[in-house]
Amino acid sequence: MKKYLLLFTLSLSLFAQNPKSFAALGDVIYDDVVKFEKLKEMASMQEYRTAIDAYILSAGEIKKMGFAIDAENAKEDKSSALDGKEYLQALRKLSTEHDAIIDSSRTRFKEAMSDEDSETINGMIDYGVIVIEDYKDELIRYYEEFGEDQNLSSLEVMYAEHINSLKADVNATALSNAQREARENEARIKRMRAQDKAKTDALEKSVEEEKAREKKKVLNEQKKELGL
Repeated sequence: MKKYLLLFTLSLSLFAQNPKSFAALGDVIYDDVVKFEKLKEMASMQEYRTAIDAYILSAGEIKKMGFAIDAENAKEDKSSALDGKEYLQALRKLSTEHDAIIDSSRTRFKEAMSDEDSETINGMIDYGVIVIEDYKDELIRYYEEFGEDQNLSSLEVMYAEHINSLKADVNATALSNAQREARENEARIKRMRAQDKAKTDALEKSVEEEKAREKKKVLNEQKKELGL
């Protein structure tokens, strides 16, 4: 019984993984199956449901081929190893279908913003088909125009971050202005102190010179009186 459970758990673990062969191409194809399963249920994507179903079916079959190639390549005896060319060709074909579905989704997404279709906007963002950063400026404007009238839950976090960023910019600007004003005040005070010091030094020097002249005058008078 324990052996059976171990094999069952192992099979589930392997099913959740992707083939290692040509993983750079295959991972995107297989991982997006989950997105496409949700995408095909959307009303705005019914026109593409047949294509998406075909993609999902092909992805499952090709994934089995990939695991078979992984298993053969792991054997010490490579004499019966499967040819990976057929698998790579299948991946490339499916990658083209994948990109076509993504392009169609993006077209529908743009149309949704024009048609005020919040269901499509929320769905495609929540399912990860659309990346907010790719349409951030448009989505900010859309939320500002329709946020009060439509359910735009997928955009709430993005818009809150946008507002916080604006506040941070305003605060940074205010701080910058305050710092600049403080530096200007400090420089003005330094100039005033330098001017005051220069006046004080000039006055002290004038007093010292006057004292020296008076002292010299007194000394000269004393010399005259003594006939020196």
